[in-house]
Amino acid sequence: MPQLHPFWAAGFSFARGHFVVNVPYDRYLPMVFMGEEISMGVRAFTYGYDLYTPERNICFHSYARKVKFDRLKVRRFWDNKKLYVG
Repeated sequence: MPQLHPFWAAGFSFARGHFVVNVPYDRYLPMVFMGEEISMGVRAFTYGYDLYTPERNICFHSYARKVKFDRLKVRRFWDNKKLYVG
């Protein structure tokens, strides 16, 4: 049974098309990766949407394996910002 949940996850979000029409991404965020999940979750709630999560974890992602600090070595999309001006 899905559980009511206060957070929205960008990597695991399913909704009908009206969700993105009513709660679009904030065009003033400096980068999509920084803060969109909190912003979308709060704005979805204020628009009357309920957010749910599965009862058990069914997916995840790992930025790095084995060593905790390997995550700091993983390249991110903004590492290439000089290639895409604007």
